[in-house]
Amino acid sequence: MSNGTDIPNVLKFGVTGMYVTEPAGALAPTTVIAKDEAFTLSADFYIDRWLGKGLNNLKFPPTNQPVLEYNVNYYAEKIGTGPDYDFPLGADSKHITCIANQYSYGPAQTSYTVPPNTMQPGTYELSCVVKMSPIGGGSSGFPSHVLGFFEGPMIDIYEP
Repeated sequence: MSNGTDIPNVLKFGVTGMYVTEPAGALAPTTVIAKDEAFTLSADFYIDRWLGKGLNNLKFPPTNQPVLEYNVNYYAEKIGTGPDYDFPLGADSKHITCIANQYSYGPAQTSYTVPPNTMQPGTYELSCVVKMSPIGGGSSGFPSHVLGFFEGPMIDIYEP
């Protein structure tokens, strides 16, 4: 399920997809992953309308450097008992500096590889949160209204 910011005629922001991929040669489907194998999470998101594009393109005048970034965070919620996960623990998964005149971002920018032996065996529902923030500020602070979520897919981690 996707959710985002929609201010009519002003700003639109959305996270439109989340994906799980495994290294080439993995035997099981990408929703069934051996505990000792790495896998990659990625997402698609976009920003639109005059304020959204303006924020994406915002530059600091003396240096002409971008002012804002996107913070992409991935989570795994355990179905049943057991631990939930943030990737990586206690930090934003990805920091993506806004690229002028680019209003859609995808796996090339959002990919995060979960290392082998990170998760305990079990079934998990994955989710992704993308938020715009000042460069280096992490996922807190202005502009707090540029925020989107995506829930799903589900994966199963098994002991090989």
